[in-house]
Amino acid sequence: MKKKYKNILVYSGGEAIGDALYKINFIKNLRYNFPDSKITWLAGQGKTEYSHSLKTIINQLIDEVIDNIKVGLNPILELIKTCPIDSKYDVIIDTQTVVLPTLIVKKIKHDIFLSASAKWLFSDLKPKDLSLKNYSLNDRLHTFIKLINNNKIKYDKNDIILENKYTHLANKLLPKGPTYVGIAPGAGDKSKIWPLDNFIKLAQKQVENNRIPVLFLGPEENDLLDIIKKEVPKALFPEWTDEAIESGIKGPILVIALAQQIHVAIANDSGTGHMFAVAGTKLISLFSKHNSVKYAPNAKNLVILDSKKWGGIDPNLIPFNEVNNSVNKLLG
Repeated sequence: MKKKYKNILVYSGGEAIGDALYKINFIKNLRYNFPDSKITWLAGQGKTEYSHSLKTIINQLIDEVIDNIKVGLNPILELIKTCPIDSKYDVIIDTQTVVLPTLIVKKIKHDIFLSASAKWLFSDLKPKDLSLKNYSLNDRLHTFIKLINNNKIKYDKNDIILENKYTHLANKLLPKGPTYVGIAPGAGDKSKIWPLDNFIKLAQKQVENNRIPVLFLGPEENDLLDIIKKEVPKALFPEWTDEAIESGIKGPILVIALAQQIHVAIANDSGTGHMFAVAGTKLISLFSKHNSVKYAPNAKNLVILDSKKWGGIDPNLIPFNEVNNSVNKLLG
């Protein structure tokens, strides 16, 4: 028989944009499996985008976000101090795996404590496989749900619901009709970027095939705008139009809304790739430096092209034809 939990606390260190987007899939499924529970998210070591850029999405899924109380930030000092969290929780889920913060989080009053730290040593409930070697972060997070849900999990297959202002603007910028191919040539870590010339060539191929390439460029990539426009005059840059700029609407949620208009997208291992995944867009993810098993975006339909398959961690190793053929297959 499934237990009822009135209060569930989820602890994390904090979430930058890529990490925050990645975990949305877990949060959706936690809410889906426990629709009547109060779910609190505690980012104990720093800020979380759930209280900022992704607030309107997360407000549908989580009842409370706390990122102004430090828990686990200075664990040695905190071991001898009183815990700043007074509430008691039926379940605490510790999503990180560093032992000292785990010990601090466990001081919060609870009935059931779950943590994968030190091969689940501190966890009240444990999976059969105690090793994390074969776990992606996504698998580990969903293991927490299974442990408190009779070893079962239901997956929420519904798309994220966005505020009307985002979907309305996205429909105006990318009206239905054409076949749109989204291309995100950037990444915060420049060592993970597939060559710009390849992205330009890929955009040109879409024009040849009567598709419209849609370029997604972040604020720090505006220097690419004129370069790509010159080489691909028919490309669209929806976030950089006068209409988008004058609307004052911008940021990750606008990218997600625009991505919902896209038929297939290509991105480096980057935050934008995770935005495409949250949108439910078919995605080709280009990996090089990082482990694609552990960090692959939670896309419904995903193709991973990892440079390590071609001999190393240099993204230049990913063949152009592999990417181009993958676009055609996903559209076909």
